[in-house]
Amino acid sequence: MRIFGNIYQLNLNYLWADMNNPASLYRKSMVYLFPALALMLALFAKETSKAARDAIYLCLDVVIPSLFPFFVLSRLTVPFLRNFRCPRFLRRIFQSLTGLPYYVLPTIVLGYLSGYPTGAKLARDMLDDRLLDSEKASRVIAVANNCSPLFLIGTVGAGLFRSVRIGFILLAVHWVSGLLAAVILNLLLKRGRFESDGRKVLFHGASTEIGTANSAAALLPGAVEDAAILSVKVSGYIVLFSVLSELLDRIGFFSLVGGLLSSVLPGTLAGKGLEGLLRGILEITSGSSAIALSVDTPVVAQLSMVSFICGFAGFSVHTQVMGIMKGTGTRYRVFLLGKFLHGTIAGILTACLLGCLPVSLTASTVRPRITGIPPQFRILTVMTLIIALLVNPYENGGKNRRQEMKAPR
Repeated sequence: MRIFGNIYQLNLNYLWADMNNPASLYRKSMVYLFPALALMLALFAKETSKAARDAIYLCLDVVIPSLFPFFVLSRLTVPFLRNFRCPRFLRRIFQSLTGLPYYVLPTIVLGYLSGYPTGAKLARDMLDDRLLDSEKASRVIAVANNCSPLFLIGTVGAGLFRSVRIGFILLAVHWVSGLLAAVILNLLLKRGRFESDGRKVLFHGASTEIGTANSAAALLPGAVEDAAILSVKVSGYIVLFSVLSELLDRIGFFSLVGGLLSSVLPGTLAGKGLEGLLRGILEITSGSSAIALSVDTPVVAQLSMVSFICGFAGFSVHTQVMGIMKGTGTRYRVFLLGKFLHGTIAGILTACLLGCLPVSLTASTVRPRITGIPPQFRILTVMTLIIALLVNPYENGGKNRRQEMKAPR
């Protein structure tokens, strides 16, 4: 009995040590989590495979064709932002409200127009060109990453709620709440609640002139290759989170958590709408569709929840953004705070606005196809990526060979 008592006490000591060491507990839990996920993927192989296939088609039909040109444009535009000029009064207003240098204005505009995660690509390019330090880049990714007008108007408005008017209302709320979130984020950072931890990259300021090598023609091959690689990476994140979202739905995770929260939340937020909200916090496209299909939830509550998850962006987008910013010293907690503020303000504004302007809508009973290039042209998207990945390395190899031939021996 004494031996069993000693073993029991030893196990308790190990358990207590793990609880006091979160890093150790996290590493040990991963050992058991991954086999469990593999088993669940095997049990729901048909459903998760369909989710992965749909996500790949989504990337080929919509994501890559819409993001690839903006990724190329960002790499061509950023080196010339040092010469960007704007009226002095506008510069002072912008810098005092957001705490960001005035020459990030084009970055924010492109981020609002092109959708996730173009703002992160622009911020990374600016950081690589030493237009930003890691602290400013952390703020830029929180401000410049937003839902595209195509998603809010076409997918959510016209597709899910069958109302283009609602899509424009959500877009206006999304833009206004994003600007308000940027101002509030700057105030919080000024008060030192999320002060810098000193991790910065070399920063030369905005006065450095552009070198002769940074012409559009010289930048184009590298820009095309970078855009192709990043498009593939973003597609990988989308497929991963689509499968994870479907898996959690199949095992009843969203229903379980939604049922627990329904007991403490108001009745208007309970039901299938809350489950869709939880799903949208993970991935916004499937979450928006699930919310629109929750007929037991009032329309105003539905639109408020959709507005929140579009502002918050979902952890799928969060991983895309931080994957782009990997190794730069940018702080995820600043980005998380900014997107949480964006989503919260957007949800509140939507509820207040639609409360004053009542609407009567009928949600679609099927999941709409997001408009993009026709599915028959998927092979064109694949060939574009392959060519983009092959041309620039060939060009660089040719240049290197020519330089070796010219070099004295």
